[in-house]
Amino acid sequence: MVRAQGVNERASAALVAGELAPEADGTVDLPRLQGPVSLDGFSDEAAWGAIAPLPLTMYEPTYRGAADRKIEMLVGYDDEALYVAARFYHEDPDVIRAFSLTRDRWSGDDGFGLLLDTFNDNENAIRFVGMPLGTRMDMAISGDGQGGDGGGGQGGPRAVGWNTFWDLETRVTEEGWFGEMRIPLSSLRFETDENGDVVMGMMAYAYEPGQGARWTFPAIPPRSPYTQVSAWQDVRIRGVESRSPIYVSPYGLTGQNYRTDLNPVGDGFDGTTDEAYEVGLDVKINPTPNLTLDLTANTDFAAVEADQQQVNLTRFSLFFDEKRPFFQERAGIFSFETGADRGTLFYSRRIGLAGGEPVRIHGGARLVGRVGAWDLGLIEMQTAEDAGRPSENFGVLRLRRRVMNTNSYLGGMATSRIDGDGLYNVTYGMDSQLRLFGDEYLTVKWLQTFQGGDDVRDAAPAGLDAARVIVDWTRRNLEGLSYQNAFVWSGPGYDPAVGFESRSDFLRVQSDWNYQWYPDAQSSFRRIWAGVESNAWIRNQDDNVDTGQFTPFLQFETKPGTSLKASLNGVYEDVVEPFALTDEVSIPAGSYWAPEGVLELRAARGWTIRPNITLTAGRFFDGNRFGVETDYNWAVGPHLELRGGWEWNRIRFPDRDQAFDSHLARIQAQTAIDSRFSINTFVQYNSLTDAVTTNARFRYNFREGQDLWLVWNEGLNLDREAVLGVPRRPLEAARTLTVKYTHTFIF
Repeated sequence: MVRAQGVNERASAALVAGELAPEADGTVDLPRLQGPVSLDGFSDEAAWGAIAPLPLTMYEPTYRGAADRKIEMLVGYDDEALYVAARFYHEDPDVIRAFSLTRDRWSGDDGFGLLLDTFNDNENAIRFVGMPLGTRMDMAISGDGQGGDGGGGQGGPRAVGWNTFWDLETRVTEEGWFGEMRIPLSSLRFETDENGDVVMGMMAYAYEPGQGARWTFPAIPPRSPYTQVSAWQDVRIRGVESRSPIYVSPYGLTGQNYRTDLNPVGDGFDGTTDEAYEVGLDVKINPTPNLTLDLTANTDFAAVEADQQQVNLTRFSLFFDEKRPFFQERAGIFSFETGADRGTLFYSRRIGLAGGEPVRIHGGARLVGRVGAWDLGLIEMQTAEDAGRPSENFGVLRLRRRVMNTNSYLGGMATSRIDGDGLYNVTYGMDSQLRLFGDEYLTVKWLQTFQGGDDVRDAAPAGLDAARVIVDWTRRNLEGLSYQNAFVWSGPGYDPAVGFESRSDFLRVQSDWNYQWYPDAQSSFRRIWAGVESNAWIRNQDDNVDTGQFTPFLQFETKPGTSLKASLNGVYEDVVEPFALTDEVSIPAGSYWAPEGVLELRAARGWTIRPNITLTAGRFFDGNRFGVETDYNWAVGPHLELRGGWEWNRIRFPDRDQAFDSHLARIQAQTAIDSRFSINTFVQYNSLTDAVTTNARFRYNFREGQDLWLVWNEGLNLDREAVLGVPRRPLEAARTLTVKYTHTFIF
């Protein structure tokens, strides 16, 4: 293995020197390995000896800061795979942070990563991460890696549920820790030219959260998130073939479902038990090197983690993130934001879910990739008739192509939803994003809905009344001045049945201004951020303000990564119709001015116990609210990680002599025997429904693509008192137990 020699003296050279010089077009040729590599973590073969380390540059806590020891990353390839070697030298190996044994679970570990924009579209990428205990994490990145992921705004939109086939080996010794990745070219999607060459975007990084330190190649100034795909280095791989294996993944499932319902007489609850026996199939093929086709039959998502419950203290619908892997590969292609409270033209949770409950999916297809200059996304899914709901067909088509420069595009998207009774909803949108100069972006969108099938829908608004218009001018920048100024107009008939919208028939004006600066190396702060967010929602019906918001804030982030944010949230609400918060408490119609103060503390990513706390106090409609929201992560050790949180809202309406408290508590225990066998238990309690839900998932991973799952879900009623007309409820409301085996064959 490689030995540490003169660690402190050589550290600077290892992080700065290198032999990867860009060509005139800015492209770097990756070195080809001139011999075999044994994947054992040590990277001591002669083939590695001929590869120069990447010229790493400190990204955080101080851009271009100095390192006090040697850290090396090397990247090479052969005819079959890409290889990455990482060497973290430590005089005291006890400082190595190594907690996680669970696939796709980061628990504050040290790590290294390789990120690849295989289509070189400056928009989408895939990410491979290795950690000291041999734990692997992979994910898909979309939206040019911008938007935040709860990690200080640096992670970008990501889909952790995406997985592919690759290998990792690591070793921890008295000199530090060492790792090697092997990523088969057959696991990547790319297109070669006539010489067998391919150009990709690439970013590599080394990360030590205990010091809040990250090094990257290429050097990425803090004005950009390190995951910004368009800021990465173009690299060339020569003389390779794009392989297109076929992945066939059948599954078998058996289980038992138990639930209780009020009996027909109404004097008690009866329990019913159903047994389930299912088989299904997923197939992944590549019609061309640039296209990936996923086919699914009798689709099942039993192994997906349960949703995290939310308390809704507003008059609008809540948004839940997609966790199902089938919808996550290159999901950025289907991104079409509609300018209103997480509004989107395509919301994949409309397919196969109703009221949070699964709906059987007969099958479908998903095609993503590129045809010529066009990015293409196509989804076709068919659900079954279920519980009085007719069967439905869902269709999504997305086209987009680059214009002017690498950060500008023109595109269009259409969605359809047609049920077995003949009701239909078709919504299309056309969008353009133009990077005009510097960091200035102009976005213009037009959307329109067509629906019909019965007298009610035939009378639905059409033309401009069923349209939405969006104009947005944004300056994207993490350092210095940034802003977003947007105008959105939406008619009463705009209603994307495969999308998500919390409002309709409105005019919205948005103006957000921010200024961030990064103090020098001597400062205790990495970043200071000040700004103001403002929104006005105006009802088209009467031209009155429906919601107004004005929120100035100030945020500090320390060098290790702890942040503190203080804001004053001034909110105006004009409630036209009363709405219920609980069974006993409602908000009357009226106009309300409700300012409140918010204080947020986010722990550094390097803390072993990472608490996040948000305190809220102020007016709440015609009353008062004091709220506490906490969540924490505690890496107890390699075999146990605890996550949890508590949300408490104390709400009082003294003028109406009404009050209530809401409690939402959750605890998640992630146990790993080794890197193959894990148990994830998730328990939640909601005081507004007086219910406890449990989701436990046991997984044994024989190898990549071969998994055995045991999934247990249970719901308990805590409010069991009999009320007028309803007898005493049973303690157990519902229970499911599922055993599922999936085996992937590669042809």
